[in-house]
Amino acid sequence: MDEFLSFAALNPGSIGPTLPPVQPFQFPTGPTGSTGATGLTGSTGPTGPTGSTGPTGSTG
Repeated sequence: MDEFLSFAALNPGSIGPTLPPVQPFQFPTGPTGSTGATGLTGSTGPTGPTGSTGPTGSTG
């Protein structure tokens, strides 16, 4: 029995017929719908660090 299984595994002629390759295809689709409404704006983030102090003005 093992010889029969080994023969079938190594002999390409013992495998049934194969089908030819199939060309790729794509199903037709309908038009795209309109875009939905924009969502709510999120909360404001934290305040950034304070910038450096500018130069001192001239004395009056």
